[in-house]
Amino acid sequence: MDRRSFLKALPATTLAAPGIREAAAQPAPTRNETLLLVQEYGPNSLDMQGIGSSQPVNGVALNCYDRLVRFKRVKVDDVTTSFDINALEPELAESWQEASDGSSVTFKIRADARFHSGRSVTARDVKWSLDRAVSIGGFATTQMNAGSLEKPEQFVAVDDRTFRVDFARRDKLTMPNLAVTIPFVFDSELAIRNGGGDPWAKDYLKNNVAGGGAFKVEAWRPGTETIYTRNDDWKSGALPKLRRVIARDIPSPSTRRALIERGDADISYGLPPKDFKDLADAGKIKVAAVPVPNAIWYVALNSALPPFNNVKLRQAVAWALPYEKIMQASLFGR
Repeated sequence: MDRRSFLKALPATTLAAPGIREAAAQPAPTRNETLLLVQEYGPNSLDMQGIGSSQPVNGVALNCYDRLVRFKRVKVDDVTTSFDINALEPELAESWQEASDGSSVTFKIRADARFHSGRSVTARDVKWSLDRAVSIGGFATTQMNAGSLEKPEQFVAVDDRTFRVDFARRDKLTMPNLAVTIPFVFDSELAIRNGGGDPWAKDYLKNNVAGGGAFKVEAWRPGTETIYTRNDDWKSGALPKLRRVIARDIPSPSTRRALIERGDADISYGLPPKDFKDLADAGKIKVAAVPVPNAIWYVALNSALPPFNNVKLRQAVAWALPYEKIMQASLFGR
């Protein structure tokens, strides 16, 4: 993973978990091993399963936690990768097998899988994490339900390294749903120990990472910056080339653009379409775009009130809108 591909694991993206090494224990990252990302806003929590978590918390989930499986990455261009939602590959699970009658799928967990704390990942951790996702409410539970993952009874820790999901029904979205940002695996012993009696340790996990992903959170200063450091003991994939990522919150798009143009920051995303086009046309900065197939922009007409309660009028508006002109004027053809 290079400086740019880390961004693709952040939202189109705590203090560090126990076990983080002291800074003196290893040489300081070189400039080529550190990425400075400037973004409009950062995570408002460190727990993507938590109610009210903002979109950037996806970056914490993807980089600081592992799932049983993940989507394969495909190259979009020479520096950009995206996810192939039709192809799964192992992360914590080294293999999986669907039952001959199609009623369940059984995962074998890698023997070398470790949390940041140094503790081995077990099927009990996976069960606790998925039980939490279907029980905690809010977006996490809705997302799990979208793949027919609905109740704790579906998740079975057979032994330390064997975990089974019993299907509620045949659903082509069940397996892909295990690769999204919600069903990540917590160090359940760490969470419960620090949960203050809350069975899901909501407050603790909002402010602390209890994972085993490729990165740890060195520092989290809401509204200012989030600093990630590489987990050198990560075994769920190729070790990232980046050793440190500083994600700085800068609301002003013009300031973010200026920092990129001056070379004072390495990467940004979510700039206004006009800035995006200007930077691409200038040719001095690499500009990458990845289609987002599940994003929909629409004009909402209040069909409960006249005149828009008339379906014929709504159809007329739909036919009359100059879609291509809107795309050119507002999105500059991108």
